[in-house]
Amino acid sequence: MENIYLETLGCNKNQVDSEKMLYVLETAGYNIVSTPDLADIIIVNTCAFIKSAKEEAIEVTLDLLKFKESGKCKKLVVAGCLAQRYKNELIKEIPEIDLIFGVGDVSTIAAALNSPEKVCAPPFSSNVTIGRKNLSYPGSAYLKISDGCSNRCSYCSIPIIRGDLRSIDIDYLIEELKFLQKGNLKELILISQDTSSYGKDIYRQSKLGDLIKELSNYLNATDWLRVLYLHPDRVDLELLHKLKDTPNFIPYFDIPFQSGSDAILKKMNRKKTSEEYITLVENIRKVFDNPVIRSTFIVGFPGESDSDFIDTINFIKQIEIDWIGAFAYSREEDTIAGSMKNQIKSKVKTDRLDHLLSVSEEISQNKLKRFVGTNQKILIEEKVENEELYIGRFWGQAPEVDGLVVIESDSAQIGEFCACKIVKQNGNDFFGIA
Repeated sequence: MENIYLETLGCNKNQVDSEKMLYVLETAGYNIVSTPDLADIIIVNTCAFIKSAKEEAIEVTLDLLKFKESGKCKKLVVAGCLAQRYKNELIKEIPEIDLIFGVGDVSTIAAALNSPEKVCAPPFSSNVTIGRKNLSYPGSAYLKISDGCSNRCSYCSIPIIRGDLRSIDIDYLIEELKFLQKGNLKELILISQDTSSYGKDIYRQSKLGDLIKELSNYLNATDWLRVLYLHPDRVDLELLHKLKDTPNFIPYFDIPFQSGSDAILKKMNRKKTSEEYITLVENIRKVFDNPVIRSTFIVGFPGESDSDFIDTINFIKQIEIDWIGAFAYSREEDTIAGSMKNQIKSKVKTDRLDHLLSVSEEISQNKLKRFVGTNQKILIEEKVENEELYIGRFWGQAPEVDGLVVIESDSAQIGEFCACKIVKQNGNDFFGIA
């Protein structure tokens, strides 16, 4: 029995791929270990979305290479997006890599490890491995409902790496949900590159609302059903009302607007305007009582003028959403935006990013004040050592990207819900008493 260590980089979609690979490998007889120094085989599941992610993937791979050079590790595998897009470069620059395993059907990982071939490009498939070795915090699990993307945003390399949208059949998703429920599932989180497009490749229209209603039938009454990565061009009133009519759906909306400038939105290949996005936010607040909204923004997109950036700042101030993430535009090869003129200087991007984050931080903290003094159900994720304190999240906080709730309790249990009163706000975090 050989020991395998798997290092996961990048997003939660990548995490799901890792979970499936670990399940396949364990089923095939491999032993999964938690540290690379114990491994006979090391796998790095990489990200290649932007330049910094690629740099991190290379850095981690080179760092783990030392275990092979010392003789502790027999085989080093690079998997995921970097392996898919840059297999030839990896073979040339890091010849010590034993296997390059791309994206696609990750259930072939065990066979690939035993193949004499150095490069494996698993086929894209909408049929998925049901089993998972869940790597999320206790009580929570991701369900990837599709892979690839057909939006063709001008800055994005995902379609180049993962291909067009491929929705996963609902019967597979139901079986995967049943598998996840063998663990202590309290929160199901639907993810993909664009959840709002689910089913368009099969039915020529989005079936996300129907999918969510169907999955909700298999959840317990108290479970949370969270949806991430909703494309703003595809969220309409019909979908909002379907979501509202779904018992387990929590009104947390993760919608990447990316810019508040109409000129930049058009360059990004977005189909709607900032005014239409403002109307979307207003509609969410009309349909749902006290929803929580998160978004991301890109600063320094090619050709972004001072006026365009001010439009984005004014847009953020007007919609006053709860959580905002932002990053500086990364010029990616083979994308439309990568060949655009008027690329923005690094210092300008950095200054704009700092300003946007400062504005959004103030808005977030003011918006979150409304939860102080309220009673909330908290999903407990960990215990503070030697203290009667626990760390968790209420429904308005998604894993890893939003704030946390610290709870004073002598009886809370990890992976379970705990009723508490929010008594204090500390920046983007809360303190509560069970």
